[in-house]
Amino acid sequence: MSNFFRVEGMSCAACASSVESIVGAVEGVSLASVNFAANTLMVEYDDEKTSLDIIVSAAGNIGYTLIEDIGISIEQEEKKQEQKLRSMRYRLIGSFVFAVPVFILSMFLHHWHYSVYLQSILSLPVVLWFGKGFYIQGFKKIFTRYANMDTLVAVGTGSAFIFSILNLVFSGYIINKGFEPHVYFESAVIIISFVLLGRYIEELSRNKASESIKGLLLLHSKTAIVIKDGQDVEVSADTIQTGDMVRVLPGARVPVDGIIVSGQTSIDESMLTGESMPVDKTAGDKVIGATVNLTGSITVEALRVGSATMLGNIIRQVREAQGSKAKVQHMADKIASVFVPTVFAISLLTFAIWFFAAQDNNVFRAFQAFFTVLIIACPCALGLATPTAIVVAVGKASSHGVFVKDAALFDKAGKIDAIAIDKTGTLTEGKPVVIDFIDYSGKENGLSAIFAVEKHSEHPVSKAICHFLNNRNNESLVVEDFEAVPGKGIKAKVNNAWHFIGNMSFMAENGVVISEPHKIAIDALDDKARTVVIAANMNNLVAIFGIADTVKSNAAEAIRLLQHEGVEVHLLSGDDKKVVAAVAGQLGIDQYKSRMLPADKASYIANLQQNGNCVAMAGDGINDAPALSKADISFAMSNGTDIAAYSAMATLMHGDITKISSIISYSRKTMRIIKENLFWAYFYNVLAIPVAAGILYPIWDIQLNPMIAGAAMAFSSVTVVLNSLRLRWYRF
Repeated sequence: MSNFFRVEGMSCAACASSVESIVGAVEGVSLASVNFAANTLMVEYDDEKTSLDIIVSAAGNIGYTLIEDIGISIEQEEKKQEQKLRSMRYRLIGSFVFAVPVFILSMFLHHWHYSVYLQSILSLPVVLWFGKGFYIQGFKKIFTRYANMDTLVAVGTGSAFIFSILNLVFSGYIINKGFEPHVYFESAVIIISFVLLGRYIEELSRNKASESIKGLLLLHSKTAIVIKDGQDVEVSADTIQTGDMVRVLPGARVPVDGIIVSGQTSIDESMLTGESMPVDKTAGDKVIGATVNLTGSITVEALRVGSATMLGNIIRQVREAQGSKAKVQHMADKIASVFVPTVFAISLLTFAIWFFAAQDNNVFRAFQAFFTVLIIACPCALGLATPTAIVVAVGKASSHGVFVKDAALFDKAGKIDAIAIDKTGTLTEGKPVVIDFIDYSGKENGLSAIFAVEKHSEHPVSKAICHFLNNRNNESLVVEDFEAVPGKGIKAKVNNAWHFIGNMSFMAENGVVISEPHKIAIDALDDKARTVVIAANMNNLVAIFGIADTVKSNAAEAIRLLQHEGVEVHLLSGDDKKVVAAVAGQLGIDQYKSRMLPADKASYIANLQQNGNCVAMAGDGINDAPALSKADISFAMSNGTDIAAYSAMATLMHGDITKISSIISYSRKTMRIIKENLFWAYFYNVLAIPVAAGILYPIWDIQLNPMIAGAAMAFSSVTVVLNSLRLRWYRF
C-alpha cells in the first residue's frame, strides 16, 4: 500500500533525510520519500507488517508530525502557509532587532562598563525565544542520533551564550584565578539571526515550488451543467457522478473525462498534448477533463470524475514525481551528522583530561577548555559556505536570463548526461504560421475574400492565415452565412459568392475540383509535415497554404551545444510522428518520440534514470509538469504556462534554450567553489581543536584562549565570502 502524509517540523534538507531514514527503517516500509518543497511524505508499506500509527509514531519520536489527510483545499493550504511565513518573519525581524545592538555594543562599545550586562539582556530574547527552535530540534537530534545543522547551531550558539553568562556571573572569581573573562553574546545572536534569514528565504522558495500542484488544481472546473430530467442544472463539479450527462458550452472547460453523445466542436487539448492545434471532435469521440471547448456545444457522458480523471492523474504524478526525486542532501548537513557527535566526544574527553589528569584539577581550566573546543568547532563560515556561493551564482544566472528557483540545480546540473526536450513551445515557437504559400488567385480580391472569411474564425489556423494575409484587408467585402465545420473547414458568402477554406474532403463535399498538378503540390506539402489548407472561390482554386509550427532560430545551436557538453538529447512530443520526425531531422536529434501523453513523458524520464542517467527535462506546458517534476534537473520556458514554471527548477527567459548548456558549465564551477568553501569553513577550526583541547599545554604551556577561537571563526568566514565572490568573474 501507499499513502501520503503532510510533514510538520522540517526546516532543512537534512530534516527530510531524517524523516526518510527513520520511517524507512520501520519494519514493513519499502519506500519513504519526502518532498521537501511540498512538505509531504510518500510511504509504501506492507499493511500486514506495520500500520499508519506506527509510521506516525516513528516520525514523532524525532520531532516531526505526520498528518495523514493532505487533501485540504487550496484556500486552507494558502492560509496555513501564510501563517507559517508570518511567524517566520516575526522571528526573523525580532532576532535582528535585538542582535544588531548586541553586535554594535560588542564591536564599538566593549570598553563601556555596562556593555556586557546590556549585551546579556538583549541576547536573552534571541536565544531563548526567537532561536528556540534550533535548540528544541537540535537537541532532539542529539538524542536520536540524527545530528544536523540545527544541532550544530544549537551547540555552537548555546556554548557561546552559556560560556559568556558564566564568565559574566563569575567574572570576579575568574580574575582572581588569573584568567581574563570574555563574552561571545554577539556570536550567538548573529549566527541565529542569519540562519533564520536563510531559513526564511528557503521557505519562500519552497512555497513557490509547491505552486505547481495548486496551479493544476485550479484547472479543475468548479461548476458544471448536468442534464437532469431534460433540464440543464448548474451544479458543483465535485458532485458529478459517473454516467451523468454533462453539457459543455463553447469557451468552457470540460469538467470530466467522457465521451461525446451529441454535438461537434473543436477542443483545445494543449494542456494534455502541448500542441497548439485544436482537435476536432464529434459524437463518439472521447474528451478529457480540463481541456477547453472552443466552438460548438456538446453533451458528454461522464466516464471518469474527480481524482480519477486525467487531470487527477497528472496531479498525482507530479506529487509522486516530486516526492520520489533524488534529494540533494547538502554537504554541510552530511558533515554535521558526523562532526557534531565527534566534537561532543572531543570536548567531553578534553574536560575529563583537564579535570582528572591535570595536577591542579582546576575545574575552571577544564570548563574553559571544554567550551573553547565547542566554540571553535562551530564554524560560522559553515552557515555561509553554501548560501554565499549560491547567492552569487543565482545572481549571475539571473543576469544571463536564467531564473533559478531551486538551488539543488547547481548540485546536479554539472552531472547531466541526458536531456528530454518538449517540442512545441520549447524547440519551436509554439504557434502555427504559414510557411508555404501557392497563389492561384490571379487577382487581389481573391486573397482579400479569403482574409475576410478567416477573420470570422478563432481557430489557430485561421489566425495564422490572417496574420499572413494581414495586408489584404478590403472593407468593401461583405461576409454572409459564415459556417465552421469542425474537422473540415469553414465556408461563407463574400459579395454573394461562396468561398470554401479547408482540407481535401471539405473541398470534395462542396464540389471543388482539385486537379492532378494541384494534388501533387498538396502531397509535397504533406510530405514536409505541413498542415495543408486549401482555399477556393466557387469551383476555382484560390490558394494553398502550408502551415506548421516553426523551429526557433537558436534551437539548432542549443542542441549542438548540449551535444558538445556530452549530453544525449531526446525529443518528446504529443504531436504526430511525421511532424516530430521532421523537427528532429532538422535539429540533428536521433532520439525522438511522438504521441506522448503526460504520463508517457514522465515514464520516459524514469526509464532513463533507471539506466543510470542524470536526466534533465525542458518544457513549457501543463502536460510537461509530471516529467519536469520527475527529472533530476528541470527547465521551463518563461513564455510557457505558470504550472510548468512552478514544476521546474529554473525558468529560461525568452525561452532561450541555449542557456541550458551554460548552466551546466557554470554549475560545475559553482560546486567547486562550494567544496572549497566547506574546506575553508572547517580548516582553521579543525586545526585549532587539538590546540583548544590543550595538546600544546604540556609542551609549551599554551592553552588556546576562547578569543583566539572566535578570531579563527571570523577569519574563516571572511575567506569563504571572498572565495564565493570569485563566481562573479567566471564566464557564464
